[in-house]
Amino acid sequence: MRALSFFIVVISATFTLSVNASLSLDTAVQDALDNDHWVLSNRYSENAMRADAIASGELPDPKMRVALANLPIDSFDFNQENMTQLQLGLSQQFPRGNSLEVRQQQLNLMADLKPLERQNRRALIKKQVSQLWLQLHQTQEQLVLLKRYRYIFDELIAVSRGNYRSGKIQRFELLDAELQLTRFDDRVAALIQRKAQLKRGLSEWLSAESQTLSDQLPTSLPELAFLLSIAELEQDHLLNHALLNHPVLRQVDQTIAIREKGIELADEAYKPGFKVDANYGYRDEMESGVNRDDFFSMSVTFDLPIFPEKRQDAKRNAAINQREAAKEQRLLKLRSFKAQLEAELADLNGINQRIKIYDQQFLHKLSHKRKAAIKAYSSADAGYKDVSAAAMSELETKLVHIELLHRRALTEIKINYLLSGLDTQIQSASHSVQQEYK
Repeated sequence: MRALSFFIVVISATFTLSVNASLSLDTAVQDALDNDHWVLSNRYSENAMRADAIASGELPDPKMRVALANLPIDSFDFNQENMTQLQLGLSQQFPRGNSLEVRQQQLNLMADLKPLERQNRRALIKKQVSQLWLQLHQTQEQLVLLKRYRYIFDELIAVSRGNYRSGKIQRFELLDAELQLTRFDDRVAALIQRKAQLKRGLSEWLSAESQTLSDQLPTSLPELAFLLSIAELEQDHLLNHALLNHPVLRQVDQTIAIREKGIELADEAYKPGFKVDANYGYRDEMESGVNRDDFFSMSVTFDLPIFPEKRQDAKRNAAINQREAAKEQRLLKLRSFKAQLEAELADLNGINQRIKIYDQQFLHKLSHKRKAAIKAYSSADAGYKDVSAAAMSELETKLVHIELLHRRALTEIKINYLLSGLDTQIQSASHSVQQEYK
């Protein structure tokens, strides 16, 4: 009795492991987010830009000058002539106005683009991995359906052979049944090939552990929830807020801020830049012992931007035009996102209507028709084409039903990508990766 209990426990544990050893959609997405090395590369780029910003805000290094001036070439004697001297000079360049500070702020704003790029990258990964997973799941479910329906075509061949032996049908009808089975097997082989391709595409984003689980996906589709309800999507202020929080739109906003700093930098070009030079000249005593004073000189050199039309004005106009171009890009991108969202919602509505039609007795009626056709064919009251058409019609409809269910899920994924500025998974993933980096 104990041995029997032990085997029951082992079998139960093995069954539980086989059920759990499947790759869910959430697991695939999270695994892809956690193992994206592009994020770390982007983080290094951000650190480099911030380091450049620190360096750009500092004054250039001062320059030192050492010179031996007015040395007589007849004797090369340092104390022979009055003007012979050893000169030490120091100069420092001061850029125009607050251009260093403005440039530093601009580079920091450019570095602030990197976290937004990472957030959009995660949103795209979630969308891409979800699409691949759903396509792989659709192929898996269609394969299951085809393998489950193979017995129908085996049954048709058996009935055809019986009718042929009894002289109820011609030889070509038996051949039609066998060819139908061959086409059926070819379709199965094509789906197996597509499944392998999709699995390879999905494995690009997954760790080695998750790749081993991708051989078997859960049998049921996960329930996907919109980041905004349908009622909320119909409210313009909520929709605009959601779309404007998309990382792509936020990148455009950040670009506008960078362009604003470009205008400030162009304004600083109207101010003069300075250069300060300080020189000390040492003179030795004369041969007669007469003491000679040393020299000290200082000068200030500065720019005179008195002809700004072709330089400063042109650069400022260029900076203004770049800012306005970024604003127009923001408007175009927002309109594009709205149009995409409306198109996806319309597609979703149409898919839901079609699924409703399939679920309301359509599939049930096709099944009754196929069974009646096979019964009539068995008694030679119907031709093979009739029963074959009924079986294929039911099979094709069920395959389309599976495709529609997955198309609906794919559409929901696309809608959530457009609303990814509200996706807490994307934001939490961004935070966790940054903590890991630190």
